[in-house]
Amino acid sequence: MADWREEMAKSKWGSSYEINGYGDLFYALVKLVRPKKIVELGVKAGYSTYFMAKALKEIGSGNIDAYDLWEEYQFHSCKKSEAEENLKEFKGIINLYQQDVTGIEKNYENVDILHIDLGNHGEILDNVLLPWISKINSFVIIEGGSEERDKVDWIKKYNKTPLNEWFEKNKDRIEKFTFSPFPSLTLIKPKRQAI
Repeated sequence: MADWREEMAKSKWGSSYEINGYGDLFYALVKLVRPKKIVELGVKAGYSTYFMAKALKEIGSGNIDAYDLWEEYQFHSCKKSEAEENLKEFKGIINLYQQDVTGIEKNYENVDILHIDLGNHGEILDNVLLPWISKINSFVIIEGGSEERDKVDWIKKYNKTPLNEWFEKNKDRIEKFTFSPFPSLTLIKPKRQAI
């Protein structure tokens, strides 16, 4: 099989999710949960957004607030206009916002599904996921979570906490399930206190 980066470069999406067909998983999860509100943090060209919006359109209700820095991101890889073009058939379902995601959880009472795809590592989950955790009705989907994904070169190069180390540290707060094919996806649910 060709290197996943080569495969990404050939696609209009430029998404590592595409290689293993994770769009079908996003679609199926949305069809199953039938969410009213999805928030997506990290959109790029809109691969996961597209499949979630497709499911919402078929259900006939719900919307997505999708946030990304696009051209303002330090490691810029996609223009906002590319995402807009890829997602244009879902006007009224998707709201695209070009802004930093720090603190935006304060704008929401609760959400059904939160998707985090921000070059995830332990510090991202501390700073981004934890402020949202009490607002999640169904689950959080994060990019990463497999042992293979924890070994990508930039985790060590930039001294970032691998996701599995973070999961272990937070095992009393969350439940998780990881779909392993690279780049992997992990579903996270907050553990609720017994009454």
